[in-house]
Amino acid sequence: MKLTRLFTLLLGWVLSSFVQANAIELSDKQSVYELKKSALYFHDYDKQITSVSQLQSLTGILKPYSTQKPHIKPYWKWAKVELFNTTDEEDWYVSFGFARLPILEMYWLEESATIIKLDEKSTFFDRPLKHPQMYVPIKLQANQRKTLFVKYQTFANAPAKIVIHSPEHFNQTAQLSILNNAVIAGIVMAILLIVIVNLYFNRNLTNVFYAIWTCMFLLIVTDMAGFTYQYFWPNLGAFANTFSILLMVLVPIFHLLFVRSFLQLEHYHAFLDKIYIGCILIYLILVPLALLLQSVFYNLLASSLIILVFLYTCYWCFKQRAPGIKIFAISLFNHVLFVNVLTILGASFGNVFSVFEISTYIKIGYSIEVCLFTVAMAVQHKSVQYQLVYHLQNQVNALNQSVLQEQRFSKQQSEQVKKQEQRLFTDLSHELRTPLTVMKIQVESLQHNIVDNVHDSYRKLHDKIDELNEFINTLMLVSDSKDLHYGLNIQATKIRPFINEVHHLCLQKLDLKNQQLSLNCQIRELESLFIDKKAITQVVEEVVCNAVKFGGSRVEIMLSFIENEDNMVIRVENSGSPLSYEAHQMLFEPLFRQEPSRNTLLGGKGMGLAVCKKIIQAHHGEITSNNSLLGGISVELSLPKSFAYDVV
Repeated sequence: MKLTRLFTLLLGWVLSSFVQANAIELSDKQSVYELKKSALYFHDYDKQITSVSQLQSLTGILKPYSTQKPHIKPYWKWAKVELFNTTDEEDWYVSFGFARLPILEMYWLEESATIIKLDEKSTFFDRPLKHPQMYVPIKLQANQRKTLFVKYQTFANAPAKIVIHSPEHFNQTAQLSILNNAVIAGIVMAILLIVIVNLYFNRNLTNVFYAIWTCMFLLIVTDMAGFTYQYFWPNLGAFANTFSILLMVLVPIFHLLFVRSFLQLEHYHAFLDKIYIGCILIYLILVPLALLLQSVFYNLLASSLIILVFLYTCYWCFKQRAPGIKIFAISLFNHVLFVNVLTILGASFGNVFSVFEISTYIKIGYSIEVCLFTVAMAVQHKSVQYQLVYHLQNQVNALNQSVLQEQRFSKQQSEQVKKQEQRLFTDLSHELRTPLTVMKIQVESLQHNIVDNVHDSYRKLHDKIDELNEFINTLMLVSDSKDLHYGLNIQATKIRPFINEVHHLCLQKLDLKNQQLSLNCQIRELESLFIDKKAITQVVEEVVCNAVKFGGSRVEIMLSFIENEDNMVIRVENSGSPLSYEAHQMLFEPLFRQEPSRNTLLGGKGMGLAVCKKIIQAHHGEITSNNSLLGGISVELSLPKSFAYDVV
């Protein structure tokens, strides 16, 4: 064991001596130097090494740069490098690739001097250089060799890019850094303005999530550029650290919400939608944990595991045909590449790509992503606008068609009304001509004293006058627009006695030797119905009489009483001759006759079925006709069961 320990110490001393021989030589040929290849490092995961002397006492603890292991809690890192200045320049500058470091201490070994010492509570004004990015000036005289120790802690334990700049390179880099960050922030601010305007005119969840996410990206850019720490809260170092953590843990949540809402996964991919909801819940749970531990380790781990979800989403998007969805897929893949793979897996966890600054990955990746997202949404909105215009055009065309149809229908109705008026006038003239002719003959006979019995002639005149009065009253009844409801004697009527009575009365209208009337009763539960018993009986008798008159000498009539869910139906069928469609449409109109020989409906003037229709309508019912399977016509009277509730 002693020999092994001795060999290990000897090997560490040899390696240390070898590495120290590779000191950084500051010359006029080069203006920037990175410490990664020349420095020795130690990752103090337990934060035990607090001073340079304590570090020096532990022989062999400093080793060449190697990939660091991911760690949950923030930890300190030590770097040791030997510098040899071969130039006349004395002022040099050290940068770390970050706008702010929670812990930063720098010492010269030979002079035991402290160059800088900052912690979480240090303010922006404690910096030696008031620049948004972290720059520390050091002095090294010409031909002087010194050993530099750096103790630092990075945000989220990310690897730092420690670089030494010449004065000329520092001026160029510092100015270019401010310019680049300002340009990126300006671009994002312009996009955010477009997003907010779009949100004002299109208020939906997708635009809300996108506006919040873009706003948070703008804050990330300004925070990584150092502008928030310099201009917003320069005296609140601890809060600046918490604010950065809060941004990092909230951005993925709104990003997932935006992707889920834009793709409408709830409607088009239910299983993937559940996965997104689960990921959102995981990120929500990790928010208080990150603030408590002051570490985003678990959030970075979740962002690493979600890579597969994003890659599958990109694959699914490329298979769809929705407008802008392929641009959206490219933008999402860009997010996976720059943020999830390069920044989180490569730099934060793997430390594979630490040559570049992590903030560069994030700013470039997010900038490309937000531009592509905006283009995708613009394409989608343009497509939606086209769809709306197309839909409006269809609506206008449909409205025009409806107007034209209404005009044609109104014209047809007008023509039909004129035809009905003309027919009614013709029928009315025909019906009045016969009694008036008879009356005229009687009057002329009385005037010329050519009658045998004067009293008989006067009686005939009175009969014709009464016949005309009755006809006019009936015509007024069926032509009046007022309901007969209040003129009816509506009472609760027992159904089965009513059926028996109607059946018996109808039998009296037939020649039972040659004509046949059969009864079909399908009443199951209905016991009573609110009707005017006398009026409904007259209607059924009128329909049966018409069936007898026009069904032939050997007519067969089927009288049916049928109960359905809402109505009781009385159906009268006969075996006579069927009617045409036009005849069925006019059957219940006043003065209608299918042929001149059919002139005995309720007095022979075509008023009987018109009166029946008026009575049934007064019961809130309906009367219809069609051709019967028996060969003739079928007349149906439909009486509602609920009519009792309307009785006053």
